[in-house]
Amino acid sequence: MKVWNQGEPAEGRIVGIRRAQISEDESTYEIEDYAIDVGGELVGVRQKLVPREEVRLGMPVTVHRIGKAAVMRWGSAADNRWKAVKPPAAGIEDKVAGPPRGWTSGEAEILDLGSRSGMLGLTTIAQAKVRFSDGSEGIVDKWVAPFYATHLGAVGTKLPALRHPRDPEKVRIDWPAAAVANPGIGVASVASSVATSPESSRVMGTGGIIAAPGFGKGGLLDRMQEKLLEKSAGFVGANIEAGAADDDPVSWEKFLEVTVAIKNAGYGTPEQMDAVAATHGVVPGTWADANARWMGRIMKDWKLGAAYGQAMS
Repeated sequence: MKVWNQGEPAEGRIVGIRRAQISEDESTYEIEDYAIDVGGELVGVRQKLVPREEVRLGMPVTVHRIGKAAVMRWGSAADNRWKAVKPPAAGIEDKVAGPPRGWTSGEAEILDLGSRSGMLGLTTIAQAKVRFSDGSEGIVDKWVAPFYATHLGAVGTKLPALRHPRDPEKVRIDWPAAAVANPGIGVASVASSVATSPESSRVMGTGGIIAAPGFGKGGLLDRMQEKLLEKSAGFVGANIEAGAADDDPVSWEKFLEVTVAIKNAGYGTPEQMDAVAATHGVVPGTWADANARWMGRIMKDWKLGAAYGQAMS
């Protein structure tokens, strides 16, 4: 705190960024080291900048110094932790999101953005559909721009990329090279303003979360879950390919209302259940299909499943 409050201010420029991951005591966290050019002298500081999405290679910063101790004036003192370190090399070294070894170098044009479910539907993983240098198309899974490159990645732009040597559809962006080539000093993040291609009818969700369908395969657990879901759906007659819920002629509320009524009537034959649904405003002869659609959605959305279970209890 003394360096922050009493240090001699000087103007500098970020000329090097080193990002790494540290594991200790069963926890993993990131560290960021910066090389700052202060009047021709290189100063190294490890500092957690908040917010860090505005950090850019080459940007000017104010540094407070007392002897060898230095800290960048960024945010508030309460948000920062810092220590003196050996200055990293010029440019960007990223051991978290850096380029993998042995992959084929090239360039990728960002065609579209989307997302897939992960962890058996508990998380959402962003993806990008890209066109590689040779014209082939591929997928960048886990599409997340590092903090120093949040100004990059808009649909229609091209970035340095690498392709897997055995799976040509698997592509990774070389974020350090991209940010060195286009540092984006003073340029805002594009996360909340990226527009997808109009023909895809995919959109961005609020807060920059990509809410569009994805392009590639999920992880192993998710693929196993999909197989299990298909078999279970076939067993109970659920339609897991049902369209958007908003377009369903039988609303979610109406489905729950009718389902509870059928339960209270003791279920019965398909014809009897259809008759109960008709008394609640459902078009005669359509309940079986409506029930299949909603049961399919329930099997794919745990929140719907929880609401269904509560209604039926």
